[in-house]
Amino acid sequence: MLTDLTVLLTKRLRPVGKLSSHESSAAVVLILLPSNNGIEILFVKRKDDPNDPWSGQVALPGGRWNPSDNSILETAIRETFEEVGILLDAKSMVLGALPDVRSFRDPAMLVTPFVALLEERQPVKLSPELSSYFWAPIKDLREAEVEVNLRDGETKAVKAYVYGEHVIWGLTARILESFLKILEG
Repeated sequence: MLTDLTVLLTKRLRPVGKLSSHESSAAVVLILLPSNNGIEILFVKRKDDPNDPWSGQVALPGGRWNPSDNSILETAIRETFEEVGILLDAKSMVLGALPDVRSFRDPAMLVTPFVALLEERQPVKLSPELSSYFWAPIKDLREAEVEVNLRDGETKAVKAYVYGEHVIWGLTARILESFLKILEG
């Protein structure tokens, strides 16, 4: 299963070597783990913080490009390690990138989503900006339209993915949707 998945994704994702160094201003990583439940994805939940525009939301590990980063892939690797304590090897674990996505909340932010594959479960060590994490099997993610509470106190119906009590919406849902389409071919 691991070899088949690696070959499939390597063919369908954008090669890492073809990415420009600084077009994107942020990067996230969709971390995959083969398990008895099929392929699982690591999600994190951001702490509630009035200064964080994504406060309390489910997200993928990642963050903003830093001038000390030599590439957007280096941003993804650094941010993943800082947020969840998993050190990704660019050559053996990162399979490629999904299409870039623009944040609706911050239109100047262009995000490059990378896809990485772990061979075995690794311990997760959360950064202080995160409150929790969970692994969700792809087969158990349910597409739905849900009501979400916005920062201004309003609610809005949005397309989302639901896993248990977790609602994955916004930028993370769009990245997940893109990934699932690539898997389906």
